[in-house]
Amino acid sequence: MRKMVMIFLLMLIVLTLSAKDVTERTGWGWGGVPALNYNADDGFGYGVLLNLFNYKDGGYDPYFLKIKPIIFFTTGGKQDHTLFVDSPYLLGNGWRFNFRIRFKDEDYFPFYGFGNDSEFNEDFIEVDDDGNSLDTLHGKHYYTMQASQLKFIVNFQKALIQRENNKPKVSLLMGYGFANNNNELNKNNGMKTKVEEYIDAGKIKEKEFDGYFNSYLKAGLIYDTRDNEPAPNSGVWSSILVEGYSQLVGSETQFARITLTDRRYFTLFKNMVFANRILFEKITGDTPFSMYYPFGGSVKADEGIGGFRTIRGQLKNRFQGDQKLLMNMELRYKFYDFTFLNQDFYLAVNGFYDFGRVWHEDDVESGLKNLRSGKGAGFHIGWNENFIVYAEAGFGHEAGMQLYIDIGYLF
Repeated sequence: MRKMVMIFLLMLIVLTLSAKDVTERTGWGWGGVPALNYNADDGFGYGVLLNLFNYKDGGYDPYFLKIKPIIFFTTGGKQDHTLFVDSPYLLGNGWRFNFRIRFKDEDYFPFYGFGNDSEFNEDFIEVDDDGNSLDTLHGKHYYTMQASQLKFIVNFQKALIQRENNKPKVSLLMGYGFANNNNELNKNNGMKTKVEEYIDAGKIKEKEFDGYFNSYLKAGLIYDTRDNEPAPNSGVWSSILVEGYSQLVGSETQFARITLTDRRYFTLFKNMVFANRILFEKITGDTPFSMYYPFGGSVKADEGIGGFRTIRGQLKNRFQGDQKLLMNMELRYKFYDFTFLNQDFYLAVNGFYDFGRVWHEDDVESGLKNLRSGKGAGFHIGWNENFIVYAEAGFGHEAGMQLYIDIGYLF
C-alpha cells in the first residue's frame, strides 16, 4: 500500500512540474507523467505517458489536436504500447478524425472459460511461500496463457447535426480496423491449463488458438450533448456501432459485432454528479475465441466483463461470451478547487456500483439472473480540463479488494 501511495504522489508532482500556464490556450501545451500505476490484475505498471495538445490560435474545445503516446510495462508480465491521435477540427467541415495503434503482449493473459457460469477456483492456483503450486492437479498458471495482439483503428466522424456551440450533436461514424492475435500455451509444471482443456474438448480449434488476422469495416451513429468530454457534469453520449469482419477486407474470419452504448450525466446539486453507463453487445458468426472478450467501441475496445475498465472488483476479463451486458453507476463529488503554480486543480471522490453478465451456449441460466457485480470508491485529482489522475478500490465476491491507480474517469 505504501508503494502505491508513493506512485500516486509522484504522478501529482510530475503533473505540476510539467505544467503550462493555464491562461495560455494557444499553440502547443503538454501534460505527462511517468506511466506509474497499479491494478490488481497486472501488478505495478511503469513507463511513459504523454499528452500533447495543440490549440492553434485559441477557441478550440477541448483542443485542436491531441497526440497521446504511451510506453508501458508491468511487473505482471505485460507490455502495452499505444499511439493515439485525435482531432475534432483537423479535417474541417464538421469532421472528426482519430486513429489508434496498439501493441499488447501478456505472459499471463487470463482465460476462465466461456459463459456467465464459468468457474473460478482459487485453490487451483494457490502457491506456497516459494511460489510452488499447492494443488498438484492444476498448477498456478492453470487460468493463464500467453497472448499478443497488434491492433489498429481509424475513425472518421461527420457531424450531421450541430449544437449551438458548433459541437457535433449527431454524428455518422465510419472506420476500419484490424486485430492480429497470436497465442501460446503457458508452461504449467506439466499440467494442462484451462485453455488446453478447451482445445482438447474441441471448444477451441488449434488454428483458432494460434491466432487469426481479423480485419473489419465499421459504421455507426453517435449522439453527444456532454458539456465537457473528460469529466461531464451533464449531457448524454449514446452510440450504435456495427463491425463487419469479412474476407473482403482481408480478414481470416467472418463475423459481425453490434454494440449499443448509453452514457448519461446528471448534476444533482453543486459539484455532485451522477454518471451512468449501459452497454449491450451481440456477436454473430464464426467468431474466434480471442475476439469474444473485448467490447466494440468508437475509439477503443475496452477489456471484457471484469476488471478496472468494466466491473471493478472482478478479475480481469472474467466472463466471455457472444452477448454482453454492462452497467456502471457512479456518484462523483468535487469537493475542493485550488490553483498551484498557475495551474487549476480540483479534488474529487467517487462511489460506484458496477454489474453485468454474458450469455453463451455453455450457460445454464438465461435472462438477467446471476448478474456479476463489484462496488467501491475512489479519489481523483483533476488538472485543468484534460488530465485526471485517480486511485480506486473495487470489491467483488471472488477477487476481494482490487486496487487501481490510473488516468481519467472510467467513462
